[in-house]
Amino acid sequence: MTKPQPIRIGLGSWIGQNVVIMPGVSIGTCTIVGANSVVTRNLPSRAIAVGAPARVVKLWSDEREEWEIAQK
Repeated sequence: MTKPQPIRIGLGSWIGQNVVIMPGVSIGTCTIVGANSVVTRNLPSRAIAVGAPARVVKLWSDEREEWEIAQK
């Protein structure tokens, strides 16, 4: 067990059903976390993250104004 630590969820973010967010993790603004995901590390703003552990699969591009597949 770890000590309690605050988590930060940015404005406009959407957290799916049954998501687990570990202590001390920050989720950026306007980020989407898919249902049943486990967030173990910080997520950037304007991203879509899914899985256990959660990983970023898409990022919003301001230049192209569309979602782009995240690089591995």
